[in-house]
Amino acid sequence: MVDRYTILRTKLPTSYVEYVESCDGWEGDLGDALGYVVIWSPGTIQERWDDYEMAQYLSDRWFPFGSDGGGEMLCFDLSSGSDRIFRIPYVGMSDEEALAWRPFAEVVAAIWTAG
Repeated sequence: MVDRYTILRTKLPTSYVEYVESCDGWEGDLGDALGYVVIWSPGTIQERWDDYEMAQYLSDRWFPFGSDGGGEMLCFDLSSGSDRIFRIPYVGMSDEEALAWRPFAEVVAAIWTAG
């Protein structure tokens, strides 16, 4: 079975693809401004998509790729063509609950700074 990451790879932000293919995810606290961030390994995305039954609650435009380590997942809006991250709660998961957050490039810059 081909996984969601592989199928959608060409539609994902280049900055994200380059990062996860070189670092295979990340987890840590990025301080007061960004908080706790988890970037899932691409190899775990399909399993999470299936386990959380995301297809039942989210439209195909969303690509979940991480979380805040708590109650919200981090997603890209594939229809936007940008690297803007959206936060969607696990409980009450729906397109209407998505809140724009930060560009992925900003998060990656903070990760590199944090070491």
